Amino acid sequence: MFASSRERTIDTTSLWIARLGEDAAPTRLTGGDAIDSHPIWTRDGHAIVFASTRDGGDFDLFRIAIANGQPRGTPEQLTHGDGHEITPTIARDGTIIYAAVAPAGGGQVESHLEARAPDGTITQLTGGPADASPQLSPDDRTLAFSRPDVHEAGLDGELWTMPRDGDAATRVVELPLTDESGPVWSPDGRYLFATSLLRGAQGNAVFSSVIVIDTHAKPRTARLLADRAGAVARLTPAIARRDLDSAALASDPEYLPELARIMAAAMASQSQSPSSP
Repeated sequence: MFASSRERTIDTTSLWIARLGEDAAPTRLTGGDAIDSHPIWTRDGHAIVFASTRDGGDFDLFRIAIANGQPRGTPEQLTHGDGHEITPTIARDGTIIYAAVAPAGGGQVESHLEARAPDGTITQLTGGPADASPQLSPDDRTLAFSRPDVHEAGLDGELWTMPRDGDAATRVVELPLTDESGPVWSPDGRYLFATSLLRGAQGNAVFSSVIVIDTHAKPRTARLLADRAGAVARLTPAIARRDLDSAALASDPEYLPELARIMAAAMASQSQSPSSP
């Protein structure tokens, strides 16, 4: 399941579904003029929860039933916040945890994590001011999310974990040069995958990677997923429910040294290229 602008303008998206390992064309799940994004399955696989602008303007969370790969009925609205409710993650009991983003004055925004209980009660879980992209562990005990931290070069997003109902956050691993977001747990709860972004001096995106961290390792080390495609941009991982090859993951290169090597090779290649007329 994914968000796509196919059959839409490039700045709008609908939700689509496609079966893994099959040649069948993807099926569109949502229609209309709204922007639909951040889809996630409920634990029983009978519905999806997603963020959408279909209520007019801000992103709210909606749920729609799915049967045999087809939508059933119309989306049910779950939140009505003053700002945006995005990036949901869902517990077995139906509790939905998400990032709530709201204006903070002076052109700034504030973001914290909230939980919506099955009865509709909403509780604030963190104080922010810039917590984002929560993801519950498979046993529902631990919440991983992105939170900025101060380093010599300024603020950048780091991965943190905390107990599901508390705000005692612990940094997963320190990566002072890059922004990490969108953590995803492996089915056994051992590994955290995430998107990592290297930015330039002006804040522009220079290179994106998918990294993996073995949370059982001491010390923890971020590794760059590598394959025969080489150094290509990668974003927003999703993990299939199957056993992972621990030896293969452990053999992936350590992230920051490998990123430095990739960028040095790119700069050397650029300097050796003939100058444009």
